[in-house]
Amino acid sequence: MSGKVWSGIFLILIGLWIWLSNMGYLNFKRDWPLILIVLGIYAVLTAITPSKRSKEKDVRRLLKDLEDGKISADDVIEELED
Repeated sequence: MSGKVWSGIFLILIGLWIWLSNMGYLNFKRDWPLILIVLGIYAVLTAITPSKRSKEKDVRRLLKDLEDGKISADDVIEELED
């Protein structure tokens, strides 16, 4: 997912949390560490998931190498399957 999607999900969760807190279901003073947990999970997920941009660069590099004759079509297919 893109950063905008994660930001939107995060804002929805924060809004939901504040709303539930105002209704008495959650207590901000007690539950504030949840923000740290959510931010930590977000940081871990963004760190371990490969970015779409890096994959696009790899494909462009492979196509350039194929056009230049540095690698064969079989090598490109093998690289893309990994």
